[in-house]
Amino acid sequence: MRTLEEVEKDLERTREALASVEGMPAEVYSRIVGYYRSVRNWNRGKREEYGERRLYNLSLPEHSGRAGTAAPSPVPAPEPAAPDSRTSGESSRVLLFWRPACPACPSAKEAAGRLGIPVDLVNADTETGFAEAVKRNVLATPTAIFLSPAGTEIGRALDSRSIAAFGAAV
Repeated sequence: MRTLEEVEKDLERTREALASVEGMPAEVYSRIVGYYRSVRNWNRGKREEYGERRLYNLSLPEHSGRAGTAAPSPVPAPEPAAPDSRTSGESSRVLLFWRPACPACPSAKEAAGRLGIPVDLVNADTETGFAEAVKRNVLATPTAIFLSPAGTEIGRALDSRSIAAFGAAV
């Protein structure tokens, strides 16, 4: 059996050996301005932006469109629950998530305004608007969420054409 002194000496030798251990540097590549490049070769501002990036789950079908493809069509949500007596006098409504810098948002607002049902505008750049977008899993603007009189989601539309098309069906 080893004594406490022998164990302490072994621990000290191990600590000294670990202090001089060196690993191999890892090369990290990420997409920047349309192409992949080593992060270590990025300028200081790009590296800082890389550290602030957020990861999103893009596995939802309404977010599968890519730039240059046809405009996304409205994605129906699960069937709404039957309205109860408290909501029988109410109508459907739209939550339209928008941003001031979004080039497609003005036409989406116009399309939503022509639907003839109440439209609640939610500015995703505000703290409360962003919190609502996170809560409802809104990943892009414009996003129109159609709600039944009971407040359940009927479907979503992601541009002015699909807002008008989905609104006509509601």
